Amino acid sequence: MRIVGGQARAQAGATVAQVSFSDSGGFGAVGASEYRGIPVFAPRGISYRPCEGDNLLVLPVDGTDTCAGVLSAPVALASGELRLSSSGGAEILLTQSGDVRINGVTITKDGEILSPEGR
Repeated sequence: MRIVGGQARAQAGATVAQVSFSDSGGFGAVGASEYRGIPVFAPRGISYRPCEGDNLLVLPVDGTDTCAGVLSAPVALASGELRLSSSGGAEILLTQSGDVRINGVTITKDGEILSPEGR
């Protein structure tokens, strides 16, 4: 058990919480509890703010609830591919072939730049 706001709360395992708001001041999510201002874990060099409607994996770490990630669907990805995208539509795709696609422009693994029509 841990004490939160003067009330005992059982230390549970992982839970999924849906983001209820997200703005420049932070974000909040609702799952087994309401979460506000929780730390977000991501690979080094990557920062993100979850969007309203995202489903977060919330884990207790050292007595503090933390966001371990956002549920994602690997739609249209081949094995080993990585897609980085923003809610505004910007996208970087690291393809299985070694090519990189940035907002529709392809850079081959040999450095050749191909416009969307050039492929």
